Amino acid sequence: MSAPPRIALAAALVAASLAASEAHAELYYLIVGGLGGNDTYQKEFDEATKSLAAVAKKTTGDAARVLVLSGEGATRAALEKSFATLRSKTKPTDSLAVFIVGHGSYDGEAYKLNLPGPDITAEELGKLLGGVPARSQLIMNATSASGAALDQWKADGRVVITATRSGFERNATRFAKQWAAALADGSADINKNGIITAKEAFDYASREVADSFSKDGALATEHPQIAGDAAARFTVARLQAQKPAATPELAALSSEREAIEGKIEDLRVRRPQMENDAYLSALQDLLVQLATVQGKIDDAEKKIP
Repeated sequence: MSAPPRIALAAALVAASLAASEAHAELYYLIVGGLGGNDTYQKEFDEATKSLAAVAKKTTGDAARVLVLSGEGATRAALEKSFATLRSKTKPTDSLAVFIVGHGSYDGEAYKLNLPGPDITAEELGKLLGGVPARSQLIMNATSASGAALDQWKADGRVVITATRSGFERNATRFAKQWAAALADGSADINKNGIITAKEAFDYASREVADSFSKDGALATEHPQIAGDAAARFTVARLQAQKPAATPELAALSSEREAIEGKIEDLRVRRPQMENDAYLSALQDLLVQLATVQGKIDDAEKKIP
């Protein structure tokens, strides 16, 4: 059954306003750059961490929503304090992106993120993530052996990306460098909407990692993996800085739009359990609501001097 013309029209309006709607999301970042162990790795980790922090600050337009830990400062205590800050600041409607760069280890039973002083396990990190109110989450772990953490971190509303497919891929990874490049490079923006999603960044970084091994004539020692239905919708970077709502009216309309978009995403998740006609009818209603709100936003923006 093809979609009614009304749905097609509303969908076109939604697509045209996607970049604008994303710009009003409350997105928080936690970026962790661990110890390199030697000068070469430390330089590489520091560069990736700085690049990711720059992208995050540009994307949010608010440095207060970007928490960065690096080198000797990336301790377990500092990490726990950062998560405590996120617990107090974020709301359920917010999003959280956590990027981890560094070394990890796996002893056949537990993954650990190597930090100055006491390390932290995947299980402990999972509990910290679970304590943050933001329902939409992404954790990208670019460390060696990171694949061992993927299953433990899976949760509703969470996208999990690891540089390796298991805990037994223990070599230092190339993924962090390519992930940082994906977020800063417009070529990762496949649909050219000015927004880079977790899926776009993952595809770009994974491809570049594979190509780097091929060019070196070497057997790949890492195989990135991704889990989470929201990967294609989770914004990890914007190529233009986020701008706050210009007026209280626009802020209220943006919140209304985000609420409708949330209902659409919930509906899409429930689609496999719905009859096709019921799904299309519900989707049509929500898309028309979204198009109506977007029309009000457009009108309000025209009134701004």
